[in-house]
Amino acid sequence: MKPLFIGILLFLIWSSLSTWYYVCHVKDFCNGLEVSQQVSKPETQPETDSAAVAETVPAEEITPLPENLIIHFAYNRSDFKPVEETSRFLSECKAYLEKEPGTMLDITGHADATGTATYNQALGMRRAESVKSYFVGQGIPAEMIETSSMGESVPVADNATPQGRAKNRRTEIFIKNQ
Repeated sequence: MKPLFIGILLFLIWSSLSTWYYVCHVKDFCNGLEVSQQVSKPETQPETDSAAVAETVPAEEITPLPENLIIHFAYNRSDFKPVEETSRFLSECKAYLEKEPGTMLDITGHADATGTATYNQALGMRRAESVKSYFVGQGIPAEMIETSSMGESVPVADNATPQGRAKNRRTEIFIKNQ
């Protein structure tokens, strides 16, 4: 009976410590509480005349940087059907590119590890060019878009499973400042 009690006690201690490690070090949720406490405390600032500030500081509308977009493709295909997320990203990109000179769209095509590396490199480029063609057709100038292919060299998931291969068949689109 005593060894059973010791085994249960060790298991409880181990599970508590491993949960703490996972939450605090792997997911980094322990630091979130400190940040929210700091953010919630308002700092006192001297009162100013808002009319005087409005006259001296011109109000500029800041266009937020759109989040990156990932488009997934069917096996051995480079065509895609735009979804709502693609349209939203496209309209945000147009607004951002118009207001921020020197910015470009970077479209990188990827493939899973099925087939040869040479074929997958070309397939990744066809995917990137397909997305570029769609964006140009929607009004983004072609000279503001760069395309490249990483082929199968940068997987985001395991190529040993069908789900992993599906995640690797993608294009990644992001805005870069020059």
